[in-house]
Amino acid sequence: MREPQTHTATIALNDPVPLEVPVGATFVVNVAVACAEGCDLHGHALDIAGPAGAGEAHRAASENSGADDAFEITLRAPPQVGEHVWRIALPQAQAGAVRHDAEPLSINVSVKPQTSSLAVWDIPSPVVMGKAFDIKAGAKSAGDVKLAGRAIEVCDETGTVLAQGCLGDAPWPGTSGLYWTQLRLSAPDREGPCAWSVRFAATDVELPHDGATSNFTVAVTRPAEHRLTVKATEKDTSNPIDGADIRVGVYRATTDPAGMAAVDVPKGTYELVVWKVGYDAPIQSIEIHADRMVLVEAVAVPEEDPDAIWQA
Repeated sequence: MREPQTHTATIALNDPVPLEVPVGATFVVNVAVACAEGCDLHGHALDIAGPAGAGEAHRAASENSGADDAFEITLRAPPQVGEHVWRIALPQAQAGAVRHDAEPLSINVSVKPQTSSLAVWDIPSPVVMGKAFDIKAGAKSAGDVKLAGRAIEVCDETGTVLAQGCLGDAPWPGTSGLYWTQLRLSAPDREGPCAWSVRFAATDVELPHDGATSNFTVAVTRPAEHRLTVKATEKDTSNPIDGADIRVGVYRATTDPAGMAAVDVPKGTYELVVWKVGYDAPIQSIEIHADRMVLVEAVAVPEEDPDAIWQA
């Protein structure tokens, strides 16, 4: 019997493979198989063997005809961090009386942990010295891994843990995988800003994850002693200004339809700022030693005509 001829074939990448892939993520490699003699290898298959934990070895069949047959192969990174190798081979590729022999192609990819991110919201400001208050904090996996039940904590500037909690079973409404919890904190017995952080260590997660930290600031004040009432009106008409933002130091309020707003503050000297689009009000320095009412007259500022430059 006549021995089959052997042709040399090659397996090569059409496109570069990613240098890094997160654990558990899929990625696509595009491979071309060609015969040095121009044989049509359409319909042949490739054997793909992956690292441990990346799934069983399998075959991928070519769907394109021609001297160069293209294989688009989807691979999955294993759940272990580190350098991993996939081996792609052309098994017993024989076309008629011709046998094809190709060196296997090795694909080296660095598998890294999934990333996680943090969000902190509903932070009251200011908070009163020594008083308890609540914040909300959540963590999300870039790979949409479920993080329910995992630990999250709040630390102060020195790294001391102030509060701990576990992420709830359901993501925050309207998000895809932001698992959250409410944490109770106690304001320190000193006045001033506190720079704290929420930390997620990402331990005991289904797949390896990098931890995450998110910083936030809380303004701590003395207990309120007096009420400041502000009335905002338009200077020329004395009409009340509804929806104006009131700032008294770290305290905030918004005027009602009668142009009124009230804030409770400790004794002291403050800058009073009244702001609303379309109005200009002077910044006032005020002293609070008792309950007090302040009238702020704002000048209406006409809107600029966007066509004025063309009419000059």
